Amino acid sequence: MIGFDIVGFMISWLTLFGIYAILSLTLNLESGTAGITNFGKVVFYGVGAYISATLTTYLVLMLNGVNVGEKPPYSVDGIILLGELGNKNPLLNIGLLVFSLVLAFIIAGVLGYLLTYPILRVGPAFVGFTLLSSGELLRIFLQHYEPVGASKGLMAIPTPFGWVAESRVREAAYLCLVLGLLALTYVVTYKLVNSPLGRTLRALRDDEIAALCLGKHVPRIKATVLFIGSGFAGVAGVLLAYYLTSVNPNMFVPAVTFNVWAMIILGGFGNLKGSLVGAAIVTFVDRALTFITPQLGITVISPDYLRWVIVGLLIVVVLIVNPKGLFPEKPIKTPAIDVVLEELRGGSK
Repeated sequence: MIGFDIVGFMISWLTLFGIYAILSLTLNLESGTAGITNFGKVVFYGVGAYISATLTTYLVLMLNGVNVGEKPPYSVDGIILLGELGNKNPLLNIGLLVFSLVLAFIIAGVLGYLLTYPILRVGPAFVGFTLLSSGELLRIFLQHYEPVGASKGLMAIPTPFGWVAESRVREAAYLCLVLGLLALTYVVTYKLVNSPLGRTLRALRDDEIAALCLGKHVPRIKATVLFIGSGFAGVAGVLLAYYLTSVNPNMFVPAVTFNVWAMIILGGFGNLKGSLVGAAIVTFVDRALTFITPQLGITVISPDYLRWVIVGLLIVVVLIVNPKGLFPEKPIKTPAIDVVLEELRGGSK
């Protein structure tokens, strides 16, 4: 293990954990709480990444007087210019980050709403298949759409802290940003799960027909949840694009969605803390294999395949020990329940 950079490993792992935990929390909100079969999480993840990459690369060049028609950001000249110009204006970088986050949340959220609202009327299986196929359609479209680099994608994306000279400080600052947005996502999803809307979502999940009979507008409620979950998935995509400073269509394959599903299966459906634990386990395995396999000289098998083997074994073991995951769903605690319990105690006296 000579030359193992423990600080670099921790920053890399926690950054990846923060990005995937946002996806895990929102997928658990959609599938674990609302019972929506979402096999297309990667769609909104990829939309957010490409919105930020396209917006940032084009605007940085245009605001510095570059003719993007002659030197687009996906060309060799454009990439070189982005490397030279991208970190000269800190306020521009931060402003583009904020704008990308807001725009990605809105566009990914609206896309999630529009994709799912009509098909929710005909059953949950159609939602899963439609979103799964939408992910592949998006990837194929991006592979052939020249303005976003086609199969090459976009590179040299200026990061919000690229102007910081010390690389370790720059990475730590970005990690703080990712964890801050993760905390915001957790607060929003926690409030939703423990609100009247959260109780309605569990009712829809457990017995949709009964909820319909009680006058609940099931398609609208589920589509609203998908708007919120898809919006935050877009935010996670923005964070990924700025972290890697590049995007390409092959980063957004269906396996990404099933990676997030593995996280909530491990952690537990309907439990937000379980989402965090599942994301921590899967991303730790991924980063550990990426760092350790070169040190051990393992070249026969890819770390990606090893990761799937290890995560698969973990899922089998966890499901044998506890089919509901490491952190099973707990009953909702609300002020109304406390009031009822207090009245019952008073009546018993």
